[in-house]
Amino acid sequence: MSNANEVVVRYLAAWNEPEPKRRRELVAKAWTDDGTYVDAARDGKGHDSLDAMIATAQGHFPGYRLRLASGIEAHHDYLRFSWVAGGTAETPLYIKGTDFVVVAGDGRIKSVVGFVDAAPARG
Repeated sequence: MSNANEVVVRYLAAWNEPEPKRRRELVAKAWTDDGTYVDAARDGKGHDSLDAMIATAQGHFPGYRLRLASGIEAHHDYLRFSWVAGGTAETPLYIKGTDFVVVAGDGRIKSVVGFVDAAPARG
């Protein structure tokens, strides 16, 4: 596997990029052409779908940035790490999650399965 830190840095950069053209480029650097993402609220397959999914999430949570909240556990072609977003004066809603990643032979992400570990109760 390529460097696990680089994989996660590229992944978080794609989620955090607000500029559409740059975000699309980062998605292509982070995921394989047929890469996937799924969690309880969203899913995407392929660069166009993943980019649209991230743009939608950014629209729901303007100003939020994902930050690494754990070490990166890696073995074989698998990664696991936790992230946080919010919890600041500008973005008070606190969200925390854990992502499980399969890395392809070229060092890009083949698939992500995400879980939300902490979020406000739904009203």
